[in-house]
Amino acid sequence: MLFFKVLARMLGRFFRGIGRGFSGFFRWITRHEMFLGIVTVAVLTVLGIYLILNLLNINIVIGNPTPVAAPVVAALPETTPTPAGVATPTPIPVFRTNAPPATEAFMIGQINGNADEVWNSLTATLHNRLAGVGRDKTYFERLFEAQKKSGLVYESYQYIGGVPNDNGTSIHFYVLTVKTGQNTVSKIPWTFEVDKEGKIAQTDFPS
Repeated sequence: MLFFKVLARMLGRFFRGIGRGFSGFFRWITRHEMFLGIVTVAVLTVLGIYLILNLLNINIVIGNPTPVAAPVVAALPETTPTPAGVATPTPIPVFRTNAPPATEAFMIGQINGNADEVWNSLTATLHNRLAGVGRDKTYFERLFEAQKKSGLVYESYQYIGGVPNDNGTSIHFYVLTVKTGQNTVSKIPWTFEVDKEGKIAQTDFPS
């Protein structure tokens, strides 16, 4: 029984001490009510601003922050990947000036109706091939004479360009301007293959 009396006294003193502590705390709050109110409002205001800035993802830096250098990325030209095992094609050079003398002589012969200029610009092999189908030099003489009688006129020509071949030959492109007896003007494309010696080895004669 003595033990419980001692325990009761100790607990009584403990709770009375706690009660006096709370009482003193509340008296202190009462004396400083205005100050605590100002502090509470200030804290709540700061917390509110902080939450708003976080929601808007806005960073505020105080002072002079150390600048951070952006990573340097070297600009590389865009390239199209080449499939494995496929060679990259080499661009073919195109010449738009310095047309071969043979093709120029051929076109001038067409303009002037000169069968000799046309015939002499061709290779011997092409001579034989044309003669085999009845198109020797006299054929061009008769052709030009018939064109004059019909009123067909080769007015002018334009050299478009040439492309070299790997074997030393080259291909050249022209456009011939033709006017008929009815004053109708048309453009005729003309293609030549020139051999290593600079003579015309192949051409398709427009009809």
